Amino acid sequence: MAKMDTLTVQSLVGSQRADALAAMSAAQLAEERARAMDYYLGNMDEDMPPEDGRSQAVSTDVSDTIEGLLPQLMDIFAGSDEVVVFEPVGPDDEDAAAQETDYVNHVFMQQNSGFMVLYSLLKDALLSKVGIVKVWWDEREEEQQDTFYDLSEDQFALLAQTVAESDGQLEIVEHTAHDGSGNPIKSEATS
Repeated sequence: MAKMDTLTVQSLVGSQRADALAAMSAAQLAEERARAMDYYLGNMDEDMPPEDGRSQAVSTDVSDTIEGLLPQLMDIFAGSDEVVVFEPVGPDDEDAAAQETDYVNHVFMQQNSGFMVLYSLLKDALLSKVGIVKVWWDEREEEQQDTFYDLSEDQFALLAQTVAESDGQLEIVEHTAHDGSGNPIKSEATS
């Protein structure tokens, strides 16, 4: 298969997204979802209106079925320690595949509450006919500024060494050396 250019991929994804949104907003599907939610909550007034003088008991079969299926489905998708496993391509890839498996499982299950994401996805799929999870990657740089007062020359030297070893991640903006009585004797500014 030939490699697609960026515009082709954007066009393809855009049309698929439009189709998905159109299908989700169809009037018939919306009515079916509303009816499914009513059944889930035990409200069957539209199909079986209650009669005066009769019992107001309702059937919760839909709710019972969905809640009964969820543990089995959760066991399939999240029942083991590894939600995803990367298979090595060759013998040299075994360590990398194990590390990727551990990392992705940690990010999904620990950092992103993967169990609850799967639970919500499956429950929405059973109840509303569509289960959707939004996934994104967020890269951002955060800047932190710290101010240190009354550092001795040894403490400043240690801080400067840490800055030098940080591969440009840290920067000393200004340093003022003081004499023993707290008076500045020299000031340096860097950028």
